[in-house]
This record gives sequence, C-alpha cells and structure tokens, in this order.
Amino acid sequence: MALLVLLFLVFFIDPVSLTHIELNGLILGEKIKTGFSPYTQIIDSVGPLTGWLYGFCSLLFGDSLTARHIFSLLIIFIQTVVFGLILIDKKVFPESTYIPSVIFGILFLFSFDSLSLTGDLVGVLFLILALNNVYRELEFREQGNENVFKIGLYIGIASLFSFSFGVYVFASLIILGLFSRATTPKFFLVIVAFLMPHLLLFSVYFINNGVTELWRYYYLPNLMWGGADYLSFKNLLILGAIPFCFLIISFVILTRDSHFTKYQSQLFQAMFFWLIFSVLQIWYSKDLRPQSLITLFPSLSFFISHFFLTIRRKRLAEIAFWVFLLGIVSVNYLTRYNIIESVNYNALFVSGQKANYPTGKRILILNENTELYNNNIASTPFFNWKLSQPIFEEPEYYENIVTVYNGFKLDSPQLIIDSTGLMDPFFERIPELKRQYKKSPGGYTKISN
Repeated sequence: MALLVLLFLVFFIDPVSLTHIELNGLILGEKIKTGFSPYTQIIDSVGPLTGWLYGFCSLLFGDSLTARHIFSLLIIFIQTVVFGLILIDKKVFPESTYIPSVIFGILFLFSFDSLSLTGDLVGVLFLILALNNVYRELEFREQGNENVFKIGLYIGIASLFSFSFGVYVFASLIILGLFSRATTPKFFLVIVAFLMPHLLLFSVYFINNGVTELWRYYYLPNLMWGGADYLSFKNLLILGAIPFCFLIISFVILTRDSHFTKYQSQLFQAMFFWLIFSVLQIWYSKDLRPQSLITLFPSLSFFISHFFLTIRRKRLAEIAFWVFLLGIVSVNYLTRYNIIESVNYNALFVSGQKANYPTGKRILILNENTELYNNNIASTPFFNWKLSQPIFEEPEYYENIVTVYNGFKLDSPQLIIDSTGLMDPFFERIPELKRQYKKSPGGYTKISN
C-alpha cells in the first residue's frame, strides 16, 4: 500500500481538472442520495450498481474529488492484493512472487484518469474474482459446480456496474470449453448464474412498476453499438505504448523459451483468450477514455510477469523493470502536460464556468452541454440528453407530454436552458406548467411565488 501511495502521490499534489465522467458521477450521486431512483426518476444508461455507488459516495464524501480518488486508490490496492494472491494460490508461476501485483499496480500509473471513481473500476474487482474461479476449474482437482456458478455470478454483478463487462461470460464459456472438462450442464449453469443478478434487478423494478423504464433506459441503450469517445483509439495506443511493447516482447520470448507445465500452458492460453475479449469489451464499451484500458491489466500483468521471471540475470531484470516503470510514468506526464501533443485530453475535461452564468440553481438543460450542470443541481429526470431528446422532439405524442409533466411535477427546475424552443409545444399543451415559467435569454426562468 505504501508503494502505491508513493507512486500515486503526485496525482494528489497536482490534481487535474474535473472530467465529464466525474461530473456525471457527482450529479447522479447527488440525485440518488436525495431519493431519486435510476431509470424511473433519472433518465440515464449508467449501470444500476454504478448509480448506487455514486449515491453512496455522495453520502460519504459530498462533492470532494480528493476523497473519491483516495477511495479509488483503496480499491486499486484491494485489486492488486487479490490478483497477486490468486496467482500465488493457483501456482501460476514456477515460484511464489508478488511481481504480478507490483506490475498490476504500476499499470494504473499510465494515466491520471485511472483514479476516477467509476463503476468500471469497481467492476474489475468482480472480473478478477471470476477469473479466480476460471483458474479453479482449470485445476482438475478443484472442479465443481460451485466454481462455474461463481464465474457467471461475478460476471453478472460486474455487468451491473458496466454492461459491456458481460462479454466476459462468452470468454469464460470458450475457456471452459477448450481447457476444462466442463459438461453442457456447467455451461448452462454459467449462463443462469450470469442472469441471476439481472433477474433480481428486474424483480425489484417489477415490484415498483419500473420494468419498462429499466429496459428502455438501461438495457436497450447498452445493447446498441456506439457511445461517447473522449479519446481516440490511437490516443489510447500511445498512452499504453510501454505496456503494449512489453506485452509483444513477452509473447516473443515466452513462445520461444518458455518451459511450461501442461497446467501453466493452459493458463497461458486461457489468459490470451481473456486478453482478446478485453479488447472486444473496450471496443463495445459506451465511452472510450483512458480508464477503459483497465480491463486489460490482469492479462498484461500475467504475461509481463512471465517475461520478467524468465530473465535469469538479476541485473537485467532490474533494468527491464525500471524501463517499464519509468516508461509508463514518463508517457503519462509527457501527454498530460502536452509535451507529447499527439494525445488531446480536451474532450475529457469539463470547461470552466462561463462568466455571468448562475450557480446553485436547479436547472434543466435541453442539449448535450452537460458542463452547465457544474456548480448547479440537475432537475427533472431528463439528465441524459441522448435518451431524453426523442421525448422533447416529439411533443405530438400524448405519452411524451405525460412524461414531461410528471417529470416537472417530480422535480421542477428553476432555470430551463432551451435555445431551440423545444419546451414551447409542451407549454402550449400543459397550461399549468406554462403559468409557472417566463421567457428568458436562452430558455425559461421559473416565476417566484
């Protein structure tokens, strides 16, 4: 833990600006903390466990980003320890070593964004636990229904933090099919266990008459391709250049000079499939940013650790380690301070507050400019504009009129940002709301009683 704190200390000494992901987390957390329910009372596609995580953190930390980053560092430390202990317990390497733990922790230094407290960060912990049970199933002496059940269950929980994590259930099925003695009932058990958290979620929303909203605002958007790209894939390759170079070197060395047992060879091939599906998960994820790469870290740590352990000369191993550490840290800071201008972080950051713009108001923004929520309070359920836009662009449908009316009755805004006049037809159809607001520059202002 002391080593991690030391390595990450500069992130706290010289913190970066607020990012869009962190702003969304602050806004959602505040609304959930005050009693609003995801999907039925907050229109957004974030995972349910992620939403409740934001609410919990809002209750504990308020608006403090530093407290959230410290909590993220604690989560990273737990993942580092758990991953290292799993590899030791499963005798993945010829000797018991904490090198994979050290490498796993160092990989988080590749970008400041890795400290963002998100559902992705927490969900990776459950993927690691699922991977542990995959290892157990590959150990013929530990095969059992309990292991395959836990594989599906942990991946199912992870997918409630980030829906794209569900792709790992296919990775698990392929690994079990190729490298274990799993039977058809075990494959079905993995699938059933994966679906159980989702069925429980459906049951909760069914009891509260919210299944339609759950399906419309969580499952449907996440089943579709595409999302917000805060960084290009090319930029991510630059940020991960050092780990990727070491990964290629590891593959070359290990395929030529490795002396694996049959069990270790199976683990090597299983982790290769896990790596492939990690790339697919990143491609399928709904927002592309530096933290998207953290699902690669278990596989990268596995292969790079094998490379370090094949170096017989201690001096050469130390040199390789320092090149690895300093290379990752150097790329991080060279890109962060625009010395390497190929990586542009501008789309990731929230821009500064505009002059003469009101703060501390309950506002509704009818466009994609969520930056205006900074230092204000999001009002009404219509937070995610991509999901809310069809409602406001089709005022001729009675269902949309009712949705807007109920949203305003639930949580009416003091200020409506509406530069294109989307609220006009709704006010014409809902006189009760029209009497409460007056036209103002760029939208509407609520009339004080």
